[in-house]
Amino acid sequence: MSVERVISKKAIEIYDRDLRPLAEKLAFELPVRAKEPPGLPNVLFLGNHSSGKSSFINHLLETDVQKTGLAPTDDGFTILCHGDQRDTFDGQTITSHPSLPLKNLNHLGPAFLSRLKLKTLPNPLLKSFALVDSPGMIDAIGAANTREYDFASGVRFFAEKADLILFFFDPDKPGTTAETISILTQTLAGLEYKLLIILNKVDLFQNIRDFARTYGTLSWNLSKAIRTKDIPHIFNIYLPEHRKSVSEHGMPGIPLKDFDISRKEVIEEVRRTPTRRADNVVSDLIHAGRRLSMHARLCNTISLDYRKIQVKWMAISGGLIASAGVSAWGAFQIWPGWEIATGVGATITTIAICTWFWGRRLLKIFSENLKDYETLDQLFADTFRNELALQDRTDLNVMWSGLKETAQKTFTILKPKDIPNFFSMSRSIRKLEGLLDSDIPKLRRAISETNTDPKS
Repeated sequence: MSVERVISKKAIEIYDRDLRPLAEKLAFELPVRAKEPPGLPNVLFLGNHSSGKSSFINHLLETDVQKTGLAPTDDGFTILCHGDQRDTFDGQTITSHPSLPLKNLNHLGPAFLSRLKLKTLPNPLLKSFALVDSPGMIDAIGAANTREYDFASGVRFFAEKADLILFFFDPDKPGTTAETISILTQTLAGLEYKLLIILNKVDLFQNIRDFARTYGTLSWNLSKAIRTKDIPHIFNIYLPEHRKSVSEHGMPGIPLKDFDISRKEVIEEVRRTPTRRADNVVSDLIHAGRRLSMHARLCNTISLDYRKIQVKWMAISGGLIASAGVSAWGAFQIWPGWEIATGVGATITTIAICTWFWGRRLLKIFSENLKDYETLDQLFADTFRNELALQDRTDLNVMWSGLKETAQKTFTILKPKDIPNFFSMSRSIRKLEGLLDSDIPKLRRAISETNTDPKS
């Protein structure tokens, strides 16, 4: 058994044994890779329309399998894999096929499935991995509303399953479209380790100044969208069969030799996708574990705050009821006769009942506020107060930015009263953090040892 399969098997065991039970208790959705067999390694192509995704796929496979053009040519996802002959299957067929790990795509609805295709072709390159082409991103205002399906959820599904993500930009739109910013900042949050940024069509530049200006614009946009210490490396490429490097004076444009090297580097990265599988499985496991740990700690804070309110109003209500009895007995001792004693007891009991309903109202308001991002931000700050105070924890803030929307959805399902008690949650969190500190890094070391072993 290959190291990739061994690592994948151990990772799935950790998912099923340690992560899944806690995730189910806390209504937390684990990544797609944790739910389905890994299948073939695959590469996801993203980018603006006319950025050259489909053209690059045709160049890579050395055949015209995908439609290309300046205008949007397709509004759906296309999976390309090996087959004995050229054929095309629709979304309903491939999501119901038992040998394809795509059943979870059904939840995106019939509009998405109607725009999903699988193409097979007898290309030897596709025996090692599959390719996933995506629709070009839209730069119109309110772009998300112009599609009839949830584009971001489709991207997230394929991005979580992917072992490599190629994100294409072109000189006309260097990272400025509405959907591009949303996908980079939200949908791909936490998956940056799979991402390669590509500035395509550099043969269109008439001089080095135009190239430098566009490259600088893209770098600036990326620095705002991808919150990392360093700007990601940008591969500058062009496709020889589409070369248009001619200046306005009819002379050759910028020299393209270095860009030939860059294109070959990208192709090499695509070809070694299968060797990235084991490393990505471990990275996905670490990412899922950290997100679950953050979610669990947030749930623990919510549970404690909820129970504080609960204990406070129950204690006040109970105290008032006890006071009603004592006060009634005292009044009876001072003023014999049940009239005054009953009146005193009834008054305090009424106050106690009102307090009881007031407390229930507070708990309801607390639960409702969990649907508000401002409340969740404050709970995050309270939960990680110590870590955030000691140093600039950009990693925590970035992770929370990607988790916030999931948390908001979770607390429409998970009620504070249903969160396990503090002691149970604390044990689960300690166990999970132990996995992240010890067991999972062992898998990473196993990969490193295999890669450095001359016999492997």
